[in-house]
Amino acid sequence: MNSTSNIFIFFDFQNQPVDVQLVYGEIQKYGRIVGGKAYGSWAKHKMASFALYNYGIELIEIPEAEFLPNKKGNDIRLAVDCIETALHNEVINTFFLVTGDADFTALVHKLKSYGKKVIALARTKSASYELVSAVDLFIPYEDIVKNEKLTDPIDRLAEEMEIFLKRSGKEFTIENLSRFLSSFNVNPSKYGVNTLHELGQIIYERKVQKPERLKGIKLALLRSIIFENLNESTLPDFIKDNNFDLSDVKTALDYLISDNVVRIQDGTFEINRTKAFFSTILDKYPVVYTHLLEFVEKVYKAFTAGKVKSLNQLMQSEFKISTSEFRSYLEAIKRSGCLKGIDDSDYISYSTPAKIVTDLENLKLGAFSYYVKRILAQTFVFREELEYIKELVFYNDEQLFNKCIEQLIA
Repeated sequence: MNSTSNIFIFFDFQNQPVDVQLVYGEIQKYGRIVGGKAYGSWAKHKMASFALYNYGIELIEIPEAEFLPNKKGNDIRLAVDCIETALHNEVINTFFLVTGDADFTALVHKLKSYGKKVIALARTKSASYELVSAVDLFIPYEDIVKNEKLTDPIDRLAEEMEIFLKRSGKEFTIENLSRFLSSFNVNPSKYGVNTLHELGQIIYERKVQKPERLKGIKLALLRSIIFENLNESTLPDFIKDNNFDLSDVKTALDYLISDNVVRIQDGTFEINRTKAFFSTILDKYPVVYTHLLEFVEKVYKAFTAGKVKSLNQLMQSEFKISTSEFRSYLEAIKRSGCLKGIDDSDYISYSTPAKIVTDLENLKLGAFSYYVKRILAQTFVFREELEYIKELVFYNDEQLFNKCIEQLIA
């Protein structure tokens, strides 16, 4: 498969619901997407239909299975559309089927007899051996979920809204954002705000104004302290030269001081270089010991009580933490090894229906171990340097730290 492939996608969403953005991004690796169709009950999957529409995928409404006189009706409709597309669109040389249903095996053989390449993507446990054997390439859904990179939920929503507004011929304004967010029943509290207008303002600021990131200022401060001997007297020039906001710089410096990465001695900034290195790594994966403990406990209760069924149903507003922390902790939970899909699959995306398969203590261990793994993945750590990790991540909780290290070594 290469970039000369012209791909048409068929989503069997009724039987194989997936994270649309993840799957679409994966499909783009195999060629040029020229169109697609998706079959499902879209009243149940509003945000998925929103994403599919943004990508130019035609939505085919299929009634819920209990209302169908013949439950194979969806399969037949998809197969007929697929054959018609193959016969009437010569430019399409690759068919991408998002399904694992054995009923489509004959369809695959027919498409291949027309000289078409066929790729299928599905959860491994729901993919039939016959279909997997018949296609030119099978992609396990778990593989792309495993490599998923967490994006800020507001940033992700902002991207989708930008595409939708462009396709609708509307300007990217706060008013239009609020209007379309309302039409898709977006819940603002899920994004940590009270109103759709406020959410629209945040999206507008991020997409149009692009404010300076606090972590970027922290890195700039560390570089300037190390290489330019930055001190209190030269700090105003640093702010002016970099065009930083004074309050942002003060906040960034306060964080560095509170983390004992930097200290002020007689107007001079002194830096703990080893700790600064680890702190810089953790800027990418922010963690506050007490916040993470509380987060894990609330997530455990929410899943075991059946209040949420997937990670993306957790609302940031319930945790009273920053967006970067919320994203970081979600990733830690996802990669803790303590969650499985409802179908017992090992790899889940943020929207995959999932369940916790361990007790609370092991979930804590898995979540905290994630941060140790992130550090170890980026640098060699001497034994004496483990103390920095214990302080930065575990706030010197000796017992929890030792359990995590034992688990990683085992």
